[in-house]
Amino acid sequence: MNKWFDMDSPIMTALSRMTDMVILSILWFVCCLPIFTIGPATVAMYYVALKWARKEEVKISSAFFQAFKKNFKQGVIMNLLFLVVGAVLLADYFIMATMNTSRGDLSSTVFLVMGIWMLCIMFYAYPMQAQFFNTIRQTLINAALLSARKFGVTVIVFVLNMLPVILGFISLEVLVRTAPVWVLLAPGVVAFVNAKLFAKLFDPFLKAAQEENAEKTETE
Repeated sequence: MNKWFDMDSPIMTALSRMTDMVILSILWFVCCLPIFTIGPATVAMYYVALKWARKEEVKISSAFFQAFKKNFKQGVIMNLLFLVVGAVLLADYFIMATMNTSRGDLSSTVFLVMGIWMLCIMFYAYPMQAQFFNTIRQTLINAALLSARKFGVTVIVFVLNMLPVILGFISLEVLVRTAPVWVLLAPGVVAFVNAKLFAKLFDPFLKAAQEENAEKTETE
């Protein structure tokens, strides 16, 4: 029985990680409150989650705020871009959906698909910004390409990120009753699960970049 409560036991390790996820979720939620800071807050959350995914030791608060500050400008710009594009696509979808014509139905379907793909790009862009140093344009291009190439991973990531929305459609009452879980735990858990998937996708690119830098160093 005592072994179960040993600091290195699987149970205590799991509880410790769960506590870390609660802390990360709270940091993310608080830093998202101004709305326009959702971008850098999400980048910072993924910076920490990717460290966890690779089993690297990290001080949560210091690593989070370091990444938040470093990626603030690009995170805010990306956030505003997604908000503007999302608002335009949503408005176009509702306008076309109310036309009640075959052309309107086709157009609304196109805008719906575009909106879903935009969300997929967004779900890739923030962790890519946390992992790689690129311009916003290049990050968005890479996110679009990778989300299309890795369709299976994209579906999983999309569903995980959209869980509260899906639950809201199924039962708004259940969503409201479980709101503390979605605020205090879900962001960190979802980010960690996604980070495990993203780490496998990103590692080949990181390895290639390291080899390229090593070759340049040897040449010099």
